[in-house]
Amino acid sequence: MQTLRIFLRVAFLFLGACSEGKKVSVKEVVFDSAVSDIQWLGTDQKTVMVQTTKGRLYRSVNGGDAWKDISDQLKGRDGTQVVVDHLVKSPAETSTMMVAGTKHDHYITDDGGATFRRIRQKASIHTFLFHKTRPKWALMSAWTDACEAKKNAIKKSGDDDADIGPCSHMLYLTKDLGKTFTLVTSYVVQFSWGEVSQQQQDRLYFTHFRNKKGDQPKLYMWSEHVDFAYSDDYGKNINRLVTNGNKFLISNGFVFVAKLKETKSQTVNLMCSNDGGKNFRQVQLPQDLDEKSYTVLDTSEGAVMIHVHHASTEAPYNVGNVYISDAQGVRYTLSLPNNVRSSHGECEFDKVLSLEGVYVANFKDVPRADGDGKKEGISSKKADALKDAEDLEAQASSGTEVDKRRTPKAKAKDESIVRTVISFDKGGVWSYLKPPTVDSRGAKIDCPPDRCWLHLHGITNFQNYAPFYSTENAVGIIMGTGNVGPYLRFEPDQTNTFLSRDGGLTWSESHKGAFIYEFGDHGGLVVMADDVRKTKQVVFSWNEGQSWYDFELSDIPLEVDNIVTEPSATSTKFLLYGTRGDTGVMYHLDFEALGQSLCKGVWAADSVSSDYETWMPSDGKGTEKCMLGRQVSYTRRKQTSECFNGEKFERPTSRKNCACTEENFECEMGFTRKVGSVECKFADDGSIPVPDQCTSSDYFNVVGHRKVIGDSCEGGWQPQKVAVPCPANSRMSRGAMSVLGTISVVAAIMGAVTFLSRSEKFKGVFANYGFDAYGDVKYATIGARTPETGLDSCGTRFDADFIDNDQDDFDDDAPQLMAYTGGGGDDRDRDRDRDRSRRDVPRGVDTASAAVPRLSKPPGKSSAASDGDELDLL
Repeated sequence: MQTLRIFLRVAFLFLGACSEGKKVSVKEVVFDSAVSDIQWLGTDQKTVMVQTTKGRLYRSVNGGDAWKDISDQLKGRDGTQVVVDHLVKSPAETSTMMVAGTKHDHYITDDGGATFRRIRQKASIHTFLFHKTRPKWALMSAWTDACEAKKNAIKKSGDDDADIGPCSHMLYLTKDLGKTFTLVTSYVVQFSWGEVSQQQQDRLYFTHFRNKKGDQPKLYMWSEHVDFAYSDDYGKNINRLVTNGNKFLISNGFVFVAKLKETKSQTVNLMCSNDGGKNFRQVQLPQDLDEKSYTVLDTSEGAVMIHVHHASTEAPYNVGNVYISDAQGVRYTLSLPNNVRSSHGECEFDKVLSLEGVYVANFKDVPRADGDGKKEGISSKKADALKDAEDLEAQASSGTEVDKRRTPKAKAKDESIVRTVISFDKGGVWSYLKPPTVDSRGAKIDCPPDRCWLHLHGITNFQNYAPFYSTENAVGIIMGTGNVGPYLRFEPDQTNTFLSRDGGLTWSESHKGAFIYEFGDHGGLVVMADDVRKTKQVVFSWNEGQSWYDFELSDIPLEVDNIVTEPSATSTKFLLYGTRGDTGVMYHLDFEALGQSLCKGVWAADSVSSDYETWMPSDGKGTEKCMLGRQVSYTRRKQTSECFNGEKFERPTSRKNCACTEENFECEMGFTRKVGSVECKFADDGSIPVPDQCTSSDYFNVVGHRKVIGDSCEGGWQPQKVAVPCPANSRMSRGAMSVLGTISVVAAIMGAVTFLSRSEKFKGVFANYGFDAYGDVKYATIGARTPETGLDSCGTRFDADFIDNDQDDFDDDAPQLMAYTGGGGDDRDRDRDRDRSRRDVPRGVDTASAAVPRLSKPPGKSSAASDGDELDLL
């Protein structure tokens, strides 16, 4: 038994800011290394498991108040200590968890870590996936032993051993929590259980290589040898659904498959099914651009929001377009172009979890010159590829994934113009965040009114700053780090922490500097700590940011990695962890010690005696406070009430439908709108079906709006058809054909006359016709009194020397001089010199070629994470 390496210190810290002597309970524990993962187990979420970066396992049965090192319970077959690689929690049974070792020893617990049983599988686990409803079922994948053996052989001798069998990825099924396993299939790329809503929870979906011989290649590029298939009898019969289907995602009744389109260009098409895989249809995007990869952003509200990486060879780079689907998930319209993304497919696009239809996103604005020469920010449907349609101005991270924000890095200014926008109608209309007027110290924020917005950092920069954040039970509360100004800044001295308590409509500056934050007590508690510098201080608010209090954790500062609470965010207990040197440090913060009473009067909200009020989210554009076609009233604690909601608090809500307005509709395919505008303008991108009777000079009528999926408005404004021009390549109308025919006939006659007039046989007819009656008329000789030279007839020339010197050239190609006016020679010389000066200006040739970004690998790179090959990323 290894000596327990935990040092416990309890301190009750008095808050100088509180006149009544209220106090927060603080307990410190020191781990062997930094925290790598945290999992909450049990129905009451009181059992907490912590994995450290050195592979040790710690357990708490009271929410983190006290800890025990249980690493000694995990012994390998040879008696050595097991190094924990990753943890996987069962969604069907909250007390069941799999502990994967770094080598060939893996364990299962079904009692929250009190006891462990070794899994009877010697292979190194690549992915372990619990069944969604059956507690004892799970899928497990592993690479064959030949893979590691060949790798070692290559390292030693530079050649592999063909006698040890092929290297391939195997898929197994267990129905008894790892006591026995059966082989499902081999040469697997990705796999998943079916959708519960489609009654397919026992179905196995997977992608696999068609040829099951030799070593399995890793899917670094989209492959023509991989298919998407399923099995209802655990591998006995395999049914192919999509040929060349490489990666897939199953979410909320939708099945998405990325199907290879062309191997050489590495482009793909997205296929979608909303009937359990019976029928797949290709997703219809409103523009014909290459599709390199997809990120499914959200499917939670009946529609699909996807981010498509088009890999444009023109700036801006590291962006993609966000599209919104119809109810079937097939026809998509552009919502937001140039959405910021990372090379791994993480997108700065996030849903406000406590509200319906509210999203926050970052996009790269592209300055362009309009007709008046001004530069304005665009959010165009083809902002990064099609210049003629530039008229339009976040992937949520897992709740159990630890954000690793290490030592602050020196950051220079980012030259790209990144801006933050918010939508209150599920991506139909986007607008900038309203900035606060004063900072956290009460000073007025100096900012030009026409270029003054709030911008927040997203997930792609989480190593440096905390991204915008919300939880389901903290209604209307959003926090983020960023700055006020025309665009997002990346310097630490320009980055501050902001909070909104009305769903993103208005914002206030909570604190100077970048902080990491967490919500508790249904949003009644907000706890923060410095995220950039070493600190020994914690800041908190119990009134949604109206006032802030601070206290010290210890005399020795630490680097804070994160602040977390149990997944429902209803507790008043928090875990703050970080590092102090090479050791991991965790603090248990108990705010119940403040002695606040429970709030009263939840069913008498808005009354004087009640601690609660009713609040209706709004986009700020109307007096009815309607969002997604309905008024939703939430009951929340008054900002001035000094009390706690309590973990058992249930929030009353009420709903009422509103009359429709133009804001309840999004643009149809072929139409776009600017940030802050509801007008849908024709984009002329070829995505609208053209009627057969359409002619090049004609118009046809289409509806430019469609109702936002999930919007429940009734009556009111309804979209009307608008006239759009037929494409230029459409067939000609009868009138145009008649005019063209007439012109052709006239041209033919004129051509025939010209030909005959030049013929020796008919030349005399055309030359003498009409002159027979004038045979006796006498004509004088034309030019009888001619000037001596051609120059004399034009007046004096001052460049005679030039002409004489080039006489041969002049004679060879003598131009015909015609004087339409009686202007003097000075005017002609002036015009000649002006023309010469124009000819002398060198013509520039733009030879700079745009940089071509590298093709990103298909998502699904081998990972030890519990979600396998990044199941949420296509």
